[in-house]
Amino acid sequence: MRLGSAEISIVSDGVFRVDGGAVFGVVPKTIWSGLRQPDRKNRVELGLNCMLIRSGGKNVLVDTGIGAKPDRNMRTNYGMRAGKLVENLTQQGVRPEDVDLVILTHLHFDHAGGCTRYGRGGSEPTPVFTSATHLVQRADWEEASATNERTRAAYNPQDFVPLEQSGQLELLDGDTEVLPGLWARRTGGHTAGHQFTLVESEGERAACLGDVLPTPEHLPFNYLTSFDLYPQDTVTAKRQLLEEAERNNWLLVFGHGVEHVAGRLTRNEAGRLTLAPEEIG
Repeated sequence: MRLGSAEISIVSDGVFRVDGGAVFGVVPKTIWSGLRQPDRKNRVELGLNCMLIRSGGKNVLVDTGIGAKPDRNMRTNYGMRAGKLVENLTQQGVRPEDVDLVILTHLHFDHAGGCTRYGRGGSEPTPVFTSATHLVQRADWEEASATNERTRAAYNPQDFVPLEQSGQLELLDGDTEVLPGLWARRTGGHTAGHQFTLVESEGERAACLGDVLPTPEHLPFNYLTSFDLYPQDTVTAKRQLLEEAERNNWLLVFGHGVEHVAGRLTRNEAGRLTLAPEEIG
């Protein structure tokens, strides 16, 4: 899809399943099950949607999904059908070595797992995108590097430590214009250093939202995941983001959307925010 002089695409790493109560937090199952039908294990399906931005001769990837490293037990527990990012990028005409920048919304395993892969014989993981600088908020890196009993299960150091070892890591401190018209904007909330990506070109704007707004079903301010470490910060960030997105007619890309992955905000007859879906490839 053309966005001004830029081109954006959705590239999938696959899908996985997460407990519906965890995905919707304090929202009762009687309500969220009408939005997402759970399976017999109470899990709902989530997409692993990454955004490819081609602008100014650069290839920029936002998030990398889960990748192919999880073992059989983890794949079973999460109902994973993942590890498809490289194949799907290649179908878009982009090889891993062609990616110039990887912007990670945060370092949870379902967003950063595809950054590395095992070598032959199960050797230590190495970066997938060998020419790319990987951009992470410093606050997110520090939190991921000093986990506790609550946060530990969300991270796999093998997803991101090899990036530091290979010299492919760049830490950001707050909102940063990483290329002309391409911004990494810190929201906090989900993690201390959670960020989303905003691309602007010739008056058009698109945002890849990460987990501050993971699916279209999370548009209401009080619909938060139980994984948010700072939920009130998420509410504040969502309110500001959605007000700006509605005012400026942003195209929104949802990292965990399934039926609808992208669209623009509109209002229904009751005046509530809803999504007008768009297909962007």
